Amino acid sequence: MNTNPTSNNPTTPPPFPDQRKGVAGKIAAGTLVAAALGGLWFQGASVRDELARTRQEMAAMRGEMGESVSAVRKQAEAELAQVNEQMAKELAAADLSAKSHAARAETSVRKQTVKQLAALSEQSEQLSSQLVELQKDSETKSTEVKETLSGIQGEVGTVKTEVAATKTELDKTITDLRRVNGDMGVMSGLIATNASELDALKKLGDREYFEFTLNKNAQAPQKVGGIQLALKKADVKRSRFTMDVIADDRRIEKKDRSMNEPVQFYTSQARTPFEVVINDVGKDKVTGYLSVPKVKLAARK
Repeated sequence: MNTNPTSNNPTTPPPFPDQRKGVAGKIAAGTLVAAALGGLWFQGASVRDELARTRQEMAAMRGEMGESVSAVRKQAEAELAQVNEQMAKELAAADLSAKSHAARAETSVRKQTVKQLAALSEQSEQLSSQLVELQKDSETKSTEVKETLSGIQGEVGTVKTEVAATKTELDKTITDLRRVNGDMGVMSGLIATNASELDALKKLGDREYFEFTLNKNAQAPQKVGGIQLALKKADVKRSRFTMDVIADDRRIEKKDRSMNEPVQFYTSQARTPFEVVINDVGKDKVTGYLSVPKVKLAARK
């Protein structure tokens, strides 16, 4: 007799420990997967909710920003309109002020012009009055002027007569002057023997003339017209003299010369000779003049 309880059901295999363990593992794994899938579903739902809230917040922010921008724009437009209105008022006020100033300036200019015209008119009347008075005075004084002019003409005629007489006398004096050979054999210029003839030579202006008086007892040579002269001897009876001429650092003795004889010597200043003429020989002194050419040479360096 078979005592195994399973022997009565041959179609049901007996359970084994390993099989039971595999089934339990699969069930546990399925449970974990299901749990993981549930967690993921919940996470996805949370993310979707968060995205929905974010969209709602962004939409709200867009609305607020639109309203803020619109408000700012309206405020700016209002301020701009206010500024334009203020500028228009100021421009109108400035234009009115400028017109007022221009009107006042024009009025002032007109007043000044009227005053100036009145002053000019008054001056014109005064000048006209003065002109009439001057015409009357000129008519009154014309006779006096004519008499004065007549007297002046008479004086001019007298002066002309005197000038003509003086010229005649001068011409006669010049005619009386003579030319002689000097002590160097050179024909001299015109020689003057007295004061009037010397004045006539000076008026001719051909040469320069320097008058002098030399004393024998002078301690140093006398400077005359750029040279120096020293008297060494004066012979009254014979009207002769001896002198030294110092020119260009040279001393030249002119011995025993006669009165009114041209004493000639050359210097570096001119091509024609200088001349000394003694018109009077006294005791220990002589009187005469030095004749110097006007055309002189340039000084040598």
